[in-house]
Amino acid sequence: MLAKVTFPNRRRRQRLNGGFEISVSDKVKGRTKDVSANGAFFEVITDDIDAFLPGTIIPLEITTTNITLDSKIRKLRLSGKGLIISREVIEESTGCGIRLNIAVQFKEKLNFWVPSNN
Repeated sequence: MLAKVTFPNRRRRQRLNGGFEISVSDKVKGRTKDVSANGAFFEVITDDIDAFLPGTIIPLEITTTNITLDSKIRKLRLSGKGLIISREVIEESTGCGIRLNIAVQFKEKLNFWVPSNN
């Protein structure tokens, strides 16, 4: 009988390195550092550090720009909820707030939509 071998240092899903716009609320916006099918790693600047405690479920929206076959530029949006897995303070105080690196695991399949104002 063969045993299943797992590699704890390897991710289960391929990650896409890229800086997509991400909105966590109306006030907090940032950029992703990488995204996979299961989660995302991003940076935000905020005054409310307690809103990003590990274990908190937050709404999020990822926005990217896509060029269609007929060379039209369209914004695509993915929205859903994510569970904060980790939080790292990068810079204690900037002119706008505190810089944080946040890792989230998607808790549901993300909704995909194209805004009508493209």
